Amino acid sequence: MKKQLSATFIVVIVIAVIAVIILSSNIFYTLQPGEKAIVFRPLSNELDKANIYGVGLHIIAPWNDMIIYDVKEQKIDETMDILDKNGLSVHVDITVRFNPIFNKIGYLHEKFGVNYVNNLVIPEVRSEVRKIMGRYAVEEIYSTKRAEVEAKIIDETDKVLKSDQNNIKLKTIIIRAITIPEKIKQSIEKKLEAEQEA
Repeated sequence: MKKQLSATFIVVIVIAVIAVIILSSNIFYTLQPGEKAIVFRPLSNELDKANIYGVGLHIIAPWNDMIIYDVKEQKIDETMDILDKNGLSVHVDITVRFNPIFNKIGYLHEKFGVNYVNNLVIPEVRSEVRKIMGRYAVEEIYSTKRAEVEAKIIDETDKVLKSDQNNIKLKTIIIRAITIPEKIKQSIEKKLEAEQEA
């Protein structure tokens, strides 16, 4: 009786160990520096937005899903064609630096998912750049008010991205290059030279 009981106990332990090994990728999660995570519970169809998991080893039930977010600062480069206030085409190269607000990643995930860069950041940045640059003439964008244009783009985009609906922290937007038609460029440069000579 004792031998049969101990044999049954050993079999149960072996089965339990095998089950843990098989399910280990769904039970044990290690988060690296710069990563945060949230848990989705399919059985109750609940996304746990309140509990944010930080760096280290975490154990969750195998039927739950851990969704890991990179919350380090990220950088995207965008190129776009915009129209100035007179309808002239301007080609702009920009760099955007941002990161998700880590204690709000549950809300970010619920609304935009892990592909939030393409679903939220890029469209909003493009929209704000077009809207603000469209208020200026090409000459102002290219030379006299470039810093002002850049500051307004940063300010307006930051308001949109950090709102409670979006939960992104904008670090900066840099206008890397502005390309305008050659004739207009030459005209602006001649005008600036004349002003400097005067």
